[in-house]
Amino acid sequence: MNNIYYETDEILAHKDATKRINSLLWKFLYKRVQRRLKNSIITVENIRKIIFNKHNSIGCSIDAPFPYVMFRREPIWYFISNEREYYIPLSIGFSRAEVCYDIVLIDGEIDLRNKTISKKPLDKRLYHTPILFLRNFQWLEESFKVLLEHIQKEDEKALKR
Repeated sequence: MNNIYYETDEILAHKDATKRINSLLWKFLYKRVQRRLKNSIITVENIRKIIFNKHNSIGCSIDAPFPYVMFRREPIWYFISNEREYYIPLSIGFSRAEVCYDIVLIDGEIDLRNKTISKKPLDKRLYHTPILFLRNFQWLEESFKVLLEHIQKEDEKALKR
């Protein structure tokens, strides 16, 4: 399973995984994505429908911009010896080749994260940043919509059995 690690059990919003703000531009770009998220199909209710699906799936492949999907069904605190404790929240991870995005749900709030590894030297576990570009958000939203439809079809099949 491809986990996303947090230092605390709080959303990070426009900050990177180590709670730093890289620039004022990040804040501006983040706000643009958040405005789009308010009118999006990506809602807390739909995230829960996917994560807690009736056929107990923890991942699948879909025909979308991000074809590979993994779910984290329960949040946990994870201790790594000789390091520290990390929080792993409820999440839906979308990926293709070298690109990976997560939709994270913490205390009823949505945090959209980019887990694509950059060339910058970052903590090996805390390398995610916010999704800042509308194009990436649109691809994520499209993949989410396809996934939601897929899960609803699979849930209907599970109920018929």
